[in-house]
Amino acid sequence: MSKVVMNEASMRRPHLSKVQQIPVSKWLMAILALLLIPLLLWLGVWQLQRADEKQQLLDRWNSARTDLTGLPERESIEPVGVNLHGQFISGIIYLLDNRTRGGRTGYEVIVPFKPDIDATTKHPVVLINLGWIAASEYRDQLPEIRLPLGSQTITGRLAIPSQTIQLRPDKWQASGRVRIQQLDMDRLALRHPGLYPAVIRIDKPLLSGLSVGWPVVNMTPERHLGYAIQWFALAIVLMGGCSWLVWPRKEEI
Repeated sequence: MSKVVMNEASMRRPHLSKVQQIPVSKWLMAILALLLIPLLLWLGVWQLQRADEKQQLLDRWNSARTDLTGLPERESIEPVGVNLHGQFISGIIYLLDNRTRGGRTGYEVIVPFKPDIDATTKHPVVLINLGWIAASEYRDQLPEIRLPLGSQTITGRLAIPSQTIQLRPDKWQASGRVRIQQLDMDRLALRHPGLYPAVIRIDKPLLSGLSVGWPVVNMTPERHLGYAIQWFALAIVLMGGCSWLVWPRKEEI
């Protein structure tokens, strides 16, 4: 009887004292997760920084003046609202290509404008964004745009065009409706000496068929904050997974 008890105890003792061995595959998974955690934390912090930048931009937009007469100096261009009197320069209309609204492709209509010369206007030409118009189904058919004649009053906000990378510059015709891929202000200044380095986006439609209104930011601060929470949550999940993988556990009998 005592022999049987001893044999049974000797069979159980290794199971009670043996610590589960961690397979190499689990170690590799844990190491990979540990390498990803700093990246996820960095992405979360970066999204928080982007949210702060977007909020500052919105604050500047909302606090900017909207009753400025004339154009501010080049060194202090802000998204201010301006009022200008003058007339459109006839003979050329720029169609900014590949602009989408409501899932449709179209153009933004950009026209050079000659402000009335006075003490507050030092630039002979400024570009006016008249709004968006849908494109035709056929690439070679450009929309018809009829500019108003005579003196006009332009009310809108200043915007500095963003530059995108082009593999090669597109060809611009000398006059008429010119399709362009981006607002290259340096290139446009060669055509229009003294060109103001910002564009005025009008507040209210001046021509029928054109839609105005542009988002201040392409992504709201709240959305950046949501992405940051997702990155931080994923990092926490990976931390918990690493702990579960490498934490020693006793085998069940």
